[in-house]
Amino acid sequence: MNKQIHYQADVLERFIPISLNKLASDLLSSNLLSTEQKTEFKQFFNSYTSLYHAKSHSQLLRLKSIYRPFNPDREELITQTTEPDEKLKQLKGELNNVLEKANFEKLSESDLNEALNKISPLGVKVSVDFNEFSEVALFYRGTAVQTESRRNWKKFQFKKLPYDMQIYRRLFVLLQPKNRKQRIKELIENDKLSRKKAEDKVDDAFKALGISGEDDVVYIKLFKDIPTADLEMLFPNTRIKMRLFDKIKIGVTGGGGAAGGIMATISKFSAAIEPMSALIAIGGLLGVLWRQIAKIFSQRAKYSAILTKNLYFYSLDNNMGALTYLFDTAEAEECKEALLAYFFLLTDGETDREKLDKKIEAYIYDQYNIPMDFEIDDGLNKLQKSKLLSKNNAVLNAVSLVDANNQLKQDWAKVIEG
Repeated sequence: MNKQIHYQADVLERFIPISLNKLASDLLSSNLLSTEQKTEFKQFFNSYTSLYHAKSHSQLLRLKSIYRPFNPDREELITQTTEPDEKLKQLKGELNNVLEKANFEKLSESDLNEALNKISPLGVKVSVDFNEFSEVALFYRGTAVQTESRRNWKKFQFKKLPYDMQIYRRLFVLLQPKNRKQRIKELIENDKLSRKKAEDKVDDAFKALGISGEDDVVYIKLFKDIPTADLEMLFPNTRIKMRLFDKIKIGVTGGGGAAGGIMATISKFSAAIEPMSALIAIGGLLGVLWRQIAKIFSQRAKYSAILTKNLYFYSLDNNMGALTYLFDTAEAEECKEALLAYFFLLTDGETDREKLDKKIEAYIYDQYNIPMDFEIDDGLNKLQKSKLLSKNNAVLNAVSLVDANNQLKQDWAKVIEG
């Protein structure tokens, strides 16, 4: 059985899992508009989305400029004009704003701790030292259930059976490792290490991560379809731990093999007359011990391969590329919210906020079988800022398509003029 992903009926998402063009096409084919209105609505859709893209592009350039000094992949020389702490605070504020527009939810500390205490459904147990980071933030968008076929040896299930696990459809990760000076200072003060030992330990840790640790860097990662119990594997300092089952297995097989080897060596050694025979017996013992140690390393290598393989398929984008991906997603979400709000105001006529909200949620459920919590206030606020909304106390209405297109033409003229 192939992997199947389905949303949960009892979980209401803010995210609209339909492409912007698909949504516009379906609205146009709903027979709620006349032939003339359909032509005007197509013009409205193209004008509004293009105008929004032009405005958001300048915001993206600004965010990239703020992030550039912290980008671990940068090639340019950077001269800081402001304090790094102030620039970092600015970066986090801008990112939170974009994540909110893209309908991401922040992963709470309790949810993160719960996930970290679970054993991965991939059979890997790992740990993360959060003391190595000065900032850790995770945001997700969309939770679902992924069903795949799997054998459960613990329950003596030899036939592959359907197995469900909770996943995050999209996961945003921000990591800021502590720099070299910070880590050395902590080890000296907290672990009472000498400066030399602290420097060696910190340098080894940064070498394992493949970074120098001299600069303040911020890693931005985007992943897809991550099991909720597998969050640890997204961190660069993941340490693989042996499960109790594996320890027992190696202990039984290794202990038996080692004990047998030791007894055989003792008997050979006691019977040995020549030094060469004794050396051969000791060499045999060392060989037995090495085979058991090699099994442990082999098991760890197997776990590492599982992590690497899955991360290869889970990763969406990194650092500067992740910002562009995130901005594109936010732009699409903002346009979908405005488009839905305007369309149903236009077709239903005068209404109020609550009725409009229910109307849109009902349409999405009937059309796509997706329950959701539509961001009605976001949609209405965007229409109001663009002067496409007529509001009289609690009564809402959309301006006509002719007036809306004229307004968008005026806004485009302002953008072109700069």
